[in-house]
Amino acid sequence: MGSKITIDSASLMNKVLEAIEAKWLFSLRPEQIEIVVHPQSIIHSLVQFRDGSMKAQLGLPDMKLPIQYALAFPDRLPTSWPRFDFADYGSLSFEAPDLGTFRNLALALEAMALGGTAPCVLNAANEVAVEAFLQDRIGFLEMSDLIADLMDRVPHVASPDLEALEATDSETRRLAHERIPTAWNS
Repeated sequence: MGSKITIDSASLMNKVLEAIEAKWLFSLRPEQIEIVVHPQSIIHSLVQFRDGSMKAQLGLPDMKLPIQYALAFPDRLPTSWPRFDFADYGSLSFEAPDLGTFRNLALALEAMALGGTAPCVLNAANEVAVEAFLQDRIGFLEMSDLIADLMDRVPHVASPDLEALEATDSETRRLAHERIPTAWNS
């Protein structure tokens, strides 16, 4: 994993972005998306249907197979990769995320509920925050502080066109760079 995805995984921002992607890809309402913590990282996605039945994509905690499937769809290519063995894991567990600990999840739920330019602000602010963290300019927990601050500061556009999204992205990044030295740099 690269540095950015490692930080996004640790802060759960990767799950936030996946939830926003799912909302748009499958025309879901925010209340139809549930994020749970699954420590074993075996279930990569799960869909519950109207009748209560579920389908899940299970595999070893490695993204090679899901990426290969996405690239080869609808075909399934043979691999020599290790296979998942239920006996090796014994049980799978799930927990509701602590929104106080994982503030990015709370921010994502807010961005999805607001819609418009809010997810754009969330993404742009996160990219600048992670970059600043990797440069030791802000601390790990301060990344969420910066994102929340920018979600409050950047004007919201309810029904943006592409031009408004590009302007929001630029403005968020500009404000983020301005805020880091004054608000967080020691």
